[in-house]
Amino acid sequence: MDHLDKFVWLRPVGGGTEWTALPEDVRPMDVQEQEDLLRARVASANARSRGELL
Repeated sequence: MDHLDKFVWLRPVGGGTEWTALPEDVRPMDVQEQEDLLRARVASANARSRGELL
């Protein structure tokens, strides 16, 4: 989300409570992680559209 001085502010991909971390403790998602997340979100959206999930 943001950074200032010695901290970065993070929030879960789907939204939620933010938290702080040190820059050396975080990294960008790699391509495989991004693909896995997108695949899971599409599967969830498809299931919802079929009435399988609330």
